[in-house]
Amino acid sequence: MNKKNMTVALTIGLLCVKGVFAGVPTDEKGELDLSTIVYIEEEEVIDLGFDTADYLPEDFDPYKVYFDLNSVTVIAAEIEIDFDSKENLPANFDAYAYPTDCESFNYIDANDTLVLDFDSTNHLPEGFDPYIK
Repeated sequence: MNKKNMTVALTIGLLCVKGVFAGVPTDEKGELDLSTIVYIEEEEVIDLGFDTADYLPEDFDPYKVYFDLNSVTVIAAEIEIDFDSKENLPANFDAYAYPTDCESFNYIDANDTLVLDFDSTNHLPEGFDPYIK
């Protein structure tokens, strides 16, 4: 029985030692060279249900530039405003001014107007004024 236990303990010990040294590379390089990995890329075939060559010109080359966008001349038209916009803006208005705090942002939401169709005066004491401190 003692010999059997000793054999089992020795076998387990050798397996543990083998497992500890399993992560240590045996070659001197010790690193995996990514350039040695061969990547197999599958050619994906897309079937559209019709032959696209029937709808393209005979000598069509998808890699040839048929139209040069640099050859287009852009004519800049000046826009004339026939009214003075300063009349409709606040005094000292600066469209490029940086907002100094969050309170300077004004958000207008159409859903902000809330009509309850409820008269609260029937449920409040006589002479109640919510604005009196």
